[in-house]
Amino acid sequence: MASYHFSVKCGNYNGRKTSATNHLNYINRDGQFKNLDKKNNSNKQVNECIYKENFLPAWAEGSAKKFWISAEKYERANACVYKELEFNLMNELTLKENLKIINDILKVEPMNKFYYSLVIHDKQKSAISGERNLHCHLMFCEREIDGIERDAKTFFKRYNSKNPTLGGARKSILFNDRKIGKQIVKNLRDEYAKIVNKILKENNIKETISSKTLKEQREEAIKKGDLLKVKILDREPEKHLGRKLSKDVNLKKDLLEIRSLNKEILSKLNSQKGKNVSSNRYTALQVDNILKNFSQELTKKMNKLQKDLEKMYPEVISEKQAKVMAIDIATKGKYKIFRELASKIDKSNSDDINKQYAINANKLKKEIVSYLDKPEVKIYVNKIVNNILEKNLPIKNNYNKLNSNLNKMRLQLHTIGKLRKATGTQIKLDKGKNIKYEVKQENSLSTDGAGDTNYKVNNAKILAEAFAGNISISSTVIRIADNEYDEFRDNITSNKADGLSQETDSALSL
Repeated sequence: MASYHFSVKCGNYNGRKTSATNHLNYINRDGQFKNLDKKNNSNKQVNECIYKENFLPAWAEGSAKKFWISAEKYERANACVYKELEFNLMNELTLKENLKIINDILKVEPMNKFYYSLVIHDKQKSAISGERNLHCHLMFCEREIDGIERDAKTFFKRYNSKNPTLGGARKSILFNDRKIGKQIVKNLRDEYAKIVNKILKENNIKETISSKTLKEQREEAIKKGDLLKVKILDREPEKHLGRKLSKDVNLKKDLLEIRSLNKEILSKLNSQKGKNVSSNRYTALQVDNILKNFSQELTKKMNKLQKDLEKMYPEVISEKQAKVMAIDIATKGKYKIFRELASKIDKSNSDDINKQYAINANKLKKEIVSYLDKPEVKIYVNKIVNNILEKNLPIKNNYNKLNSNLNKMRLQLHTIGKLRKATGTQIKLDKGKNIKYEVKQENSLSTDGAGDTNYKVNNAKILAEAFAGNISISSTVIRIADNEYDEFRDNITSNKADGLSQETDSALSL
């Protein structure tokens, strides 16, 4: 099935991120990565690389390695030496057709201004699902091609606006500018989707991809009244784990569960499409009770999650903590001794023992500062910091994921509280009347699982949003009084005055 993945990454050569030559070796499976595929693949696939291509200046003499080594050598300190596009190719297409996708992307502004190295990987069994994973790594240099011949050293010099021939090639700011950087990336992502869909159509393949977020697609579906699509899109987006994180058993398990659930939803809804599915009818009071029960369950889950996060927090290492640990290791414990001495000094005390603490601490501080000031020691400390942070990354990612889930639950609880206010208003309006509500059958979002909790919550959410005056939802709801169908419009209009319509205008993701 055609799927969407398109990311822009920055590679720095400043001790914090992968160097350009290391990354080139990684995507080409050269150097220390030569036997990587053979080591990691259990399906006897020796090499994932099926295609390589470089577009380089004359001075590189056709050698991508020479180009990227020069970039690391001559680019200014802490510069972003390379950027990379990583995007899916389509399993349904041949290599020739997939190359058309790549070539068309390279024509899009500003990609037509840069030198690059690209590799296509065809992983027959991905680390997550075991399915084929065909994708492209496109490394590019942000120095713009201007037709001026330069040697390697001059190419990476600072640009001379008055006389370009005397300086280096201009470095594009399009990806980094605060105002337009995000828009440039968005344009590229949109163009990628258009290019892929065009080539899929040319090859008589009905599958399509979209660069829009699930939230954006869902809002469009709501406006169009395509409630089947609304339900399919009512889910969490998948996270791209990559090779390292794919080894995290918990993250991999979570992702597979999400995929399985999404397939199950799609299968159920497709089987229900076109059928006359009976749905339950609810009074406003019943809607309120369903939401109340759901909020109570949600609160219990939040309390448990909060406790889990509190237990996990001490295991998460910040960059500052990692640096302290690294300096302790590099100074063989002297930095720890200094901190202990410093903590014993009482500035208000002038006795001999306190003075000796201060003298010893200052002496040790000078020794440590002098040692850490050496270039080779700085590199050594950075290396230790990177190793500590890399080993701690799975724990940190898991903590961030759980913390993100907790924040989403808080938002859900807050929104349910608003919806219950609207439902309370509807209860007062319906007092003394025999009125029930349901989602229109021909556009029903519900399945046949009338006894299922999620089934009730979904219907209750839709009805509560209608009570709150949500115009995009109101057309899907009907009012039943004395067993006669009557279009549910008057009550929605009357409820707009409570001010909740704007707050609940977009569908709540439960």
